[in-house]
Amino acid sequence: MNESTSLTRLAWEPLAAAACFLTAVLAVVVGIVFTTGWLLNANVHPLLHGVGVVLLIIAIPILILGGHCMDLRDRKVHGSSSQQS
Repeated sequence: MNESTSLTRLAWEPLAAAACFLTAVLAVVVGIVFTTGWLLNANVHPLLHGVGVVLLIIAIPILILGGHCMDLRDRKVHGSSSQQS
């Protein structure tokens, strides 16, 4: 009974990792656009320039969190296969 419920349950780790990686990519893109001055001048819009810098900095921990979620999933998959054999 326990085996059938574990096979049909959706794992949250791959979804969380994909969401983290997508969020980090979007944060980097928006941060680059706000920071480099392609669309906005830092002298005219200093608040948006600051937001761009914050987005560039926050992208790194978000990527690390996505890697951690992938590692959790890998440990669950390899841990359950080693217990069965």
